[in-house]
Amino acid sequence: MRVVVFGASGVQGAAQVKVLAKAGHEVVAICRNRKVADDAGGKVEAVAVDFNDKDGISKAVKGADVIFLNLPSTSFNQAEPIIAATKAIGEAAKEHGIKLIVFNVSMTIPEVPQGIKAQEDRRIMRDLLRDMGLPVISMQPVAYIDNLLEGWALPPIRDRNTVVYCHRPDLQVSWICHHDLAQLMMAAMERPELAGRNFHVGGPETVRLEQLAEKLSIAWNIKLDYDCQTVADFCDKISKNMQGRGLDPDIIYKQMFKAYSWYNDAPEKPFDVDMAPILKELPVTLTPIEEWARTHPVPRA
Repeated sequence: MRVVVFGASGVQGAAQVKVLAKAGHEVVAICRNRKVADDAGGKVEAVAVDFNDKDGISKAVKGADVIFLNLPSTSFNQAEPIIAATKAIGEAAKEHGIKLIVFNVSMTIPEVPQGIKAQEDRRIMRDLLRDMGLPVISMQPVAYIDNLLEGWALPPIRDRNTVVYCHRPDLQVSWICHHDLAQLMMAAMERPELAGRNFHVGGPETVRLEQLAEKLSIAWNIKLDYDCQTVADFCDKISKNMQGRGLDPDIIYKQMFKAYSWYNDAPEKPFDVDMAPILKELPVTLTPIEEWARTHPVPRA
């Protein structure tokens, strides 16, 4: 199939490009960096398209069978331009008769709205595409294990041998890696009859932060401690780190506090996913935590 991957410059989209190319699909990587296409191998065409360029989006989509859609987070970016880009992509998909859009919403979206803006922005985007009559499968990953080696989570692991995350000590989390999400998206692509479904997905193991640190210690051959960061401390650091993006730090703090309080305390346990029934519909082999860690060493300064 010919698959257009929007957001291929990001780590999530880049993983999808690699998985698709390895499987022999013809891939159009919408990216800022040609290296994404070069690293993937296979039949990968790199195309630079601005989300505001409707003509460019239309040209990139023309002739494709499927779209893999990854969009910037509205937790730290203005929502309106991203929603407008979603509409432009939807219009291009409709114009060219795209058979399926597999939308990586990059987070869990509860059936009952919780008043968490980032979730509701994603819900708006998903509903907008479906209201246009487009076939959409929504992939909703819970927590990316790859995030441990990026941003605010990396320094304490690298510098203090400590896994620091905003999870309660008893919180059960089904960590998923970017590669496995890409596999699940490709499996969904091969079942267009699943259009209209929302898949809440995680990895093959569900663990507390203490257990995660133990598994990573074994794989990396280092002794890791763990620190269950409070929601307030986490949100304070995030809001300060994200200054300068056009959003009020106080609004970022309040929204992140609401989101992470829900993740930790919700009775429906949104981070705990039973993948068995999902794997019956989307049969892929998921990556255990230790196996992921052995192929992802800690970047050193």
